[in-house]
Amino acid sequence: MSVLVLERISVEQFLEQEFTAEGRHEYCNGKISEMAYASENHELIVANVVGELRTFLKDKPYKVYPSNRMLGVPNHNRFYYADAMVVQGKPEFFNYKKKMQATLNPCTIIEVLSDSTEQKDRGEKWHAYRQIPSLQEYILIAQDQVYVEVFRRIADENAWRNEYEDDIAKAITIVTQSIPLAEIYRDVELG
Repeated sequence: MSVLVLERISVEQFLEQEFTAEGRHEYCNGKISEMAYASENHELIVANVVGELRTFLKDKPYKVYPSNRMLGVPNHNRFYYADAMVVQGKPEFFNYKKKMQATLNPCTIIEVLSDSTEQKDRGEKWHAYRQIPSLQEYILIAQDQVYVEVFRRIADENAWRNEYEDDIAKAITIVTQSIPLAEIYRDVELG
């Protein structure tokens, strides 16, 4: 029996490769994984959420980023591309040469779940994300059914409260804004 041994690479090697890569990749403690395919439902949900947040927050001290913005958790050797994130106040960056940056201080991270990403979003990523001091909300959105799950930080502790909503007629609060689930799932064909 042969075992495939993958060589771990450094953060610097990853960022150097990512700067010129044709696709996007995530980095977890020396291991690189290619980003998964994004379905029609996935992209519609991301666009809907980013659009709603941008509308509500455009004149407030927040920045809303879609999935092409790299997110860094460097003290845990992690670099990801969340489906969406929000930064309150001035963004802080992990700077790498060639003007490559990773955002360090999101207050909200949003992931749209799929069969191929749900385990990673609920496991590895959630473990890393909750170590970010600025993070106040982690939102998971199902793409095949109406279901939004929110983890909110309790005070300044590393304790989290969990809530969910699965009624299309209801709303969920994201970054102090009430967003109807009907808007999150606008034009999405559920199975």
